Amino acid sequence: MLLKKTVATAFLILAVFSTALISAASAAGSITLTPNAQAPGATVTVTGTGFGATKAVGIGLGAEVNVTGESHPIANTTGTGPFTTTTNRPPIKPGSFSFLCVVSSDTNVVESNYIDNGDGTLTTDSTYSVNHFVNYATGVFGRSTTSAWDTYTVVFTTTYTGYNYSVTSTGGINTTPSGTFTATITIPSGLANGNYNVTAIDTGGARAVATLNVNSAIPETLPLGTIILLAMFAVAAGSWCIRKRPTITTIRP
Repeated sequence: MLLKKTVATAFLILAVFSTALISAASAAGSITLTPNAQAPGATVTVTGTGFGATKAVGIGLGAEVNVTGESHPIANTTGTGPFTTTTNRPPIKPGSFSFLCVVSSDTNVVESNYIDNGDGTLTTDSTYSVNHFVNYATGVFGRSTTSAWDTYTVVFTTTYTGYNYSVTSTGGINTTPSGTFTATITIPSGLANGNYNVTAIDTGGARAVATLNVNSAIPETLPLGTIILLAMFAVAAGSWCIRKRPTITTIRP
């Protein structure tokens, strides 16, 4: 048992060291914010280039948040999987993710470790795991197994880096075949004034960061209907002024 723990610890140390190097090299792509200063509750357009082709993208707002010991019991363990769950703070910073899988029966407990390779794949010390993965954009992760888990208790416990807010557009974001995307995000209401990082991450580990200035003094954009009505009123007023002829008074001696 001591030998098993020693091997697992050595595996974790080596994997964490290698993924730290991967994480440093994974920052690729770029994003532009329009506008780059906005009020809480308003929207911002995020335009990305240099990302992977036809990949899902997640967008985080604010500072990085280091998460440890986040527990995810698997409700249904029937069959061989896939068994998946979702982190509490997507998107996930590439290279920061790992999880411990504990499979328990009445007579035995089997543990296995999974370390992020920085590209959406995981390295494991398990000989029974197949198709293990992590989706940085959505926070979904999991694995399948070569031996059925019927009646077993299974818990995934994860460590990763997330963000203060998840602002990924409802319905998801996907890149084009050329690795570009355009998405609209909403600034959380009540957010304090200041500068915030906007971080876009795709499922292959490409990542880009831009700075957004949040300022409650910035007026929100008028709705399109209001703009049209104001324009119609301006045109009508101008037309009325043109049609109205000045009254000429002739003064006779």
